Amino acid sequence: MTSTPPPTPTGWRKHARSGFDRLPTKWLITGIAAILLAISALLGGLNDSPVAAVPVVEVGAAHAGSELTITVERALLIDGFPEQYIIPDSGNRLLVVTATVENTTNEPRRLSTTEADAIALSDTPGVVDGAPPFAIAVVDDGSQEVVVQPGVPVTLAFMWQVPTEAVSAGDVAHIDLLDRVVVGQGKLTFGPLYGDPVTAATLTLTLGDVGAGANTDG
Repeated sequence: MTSTPPPTPTGWRKHARSGFDRLPTKWLITGIAAILLAISALLGGLNDSPVAAVPVVEVGAAHAGSELTITVERALLIDGFPEQYIIPDSGNRLLVVTATVENTTNEPRRLSTTEADAIALSDTPGVVDGAPPFAIAVVDDGSQEVVVQPGVPVTLAFMWQVPTEAVSAGDVAHIDLLDRVVVGQGKLTFGPLYGDPVTAATLTLTLGDVGAGANTDG
């Protein structure tokens, strides 16, 4: 009687292939992608991409953002604007940046003193980086309810309180022009939804000093 030969042992390659064939396709794709990413990381392929430098604009040059076109004109120190009841705390003065602002959207734009959303200061003596203005006023009439209407340029004074001894004429103010990016459309409210303001351009100005004068347009 002829004996039946014992079954041939299944090698590890066959087991591996059988298991591989039973894996869902999406698992295979994910696994392959993970392997490729790991190899890329080892070879330096995931190094951070170079970050584009924030553009520097000249004094008096217009910078067009997504909502506002801003032209910064000057920066100065002043004791206060008593006629408009804009008076800093004792021991402080005002650092004032004047700029012409034009709203290029179709809706009025209110500028905020609770958060910096148009102009901010950084690396400037006496001012916390990114701090909102102490006050914003229309240069022509001193109004502090600043709502920039579409297509109507207006010259504004953005003001920050600074300790008197911390800053003086000749110091440099670093000015950040801020922009907001549309992140979606409101579902419960009308109009677009914006992300947090980000620095879109910068410039530097040497501070002047007008003492107790209350004129920012000269």
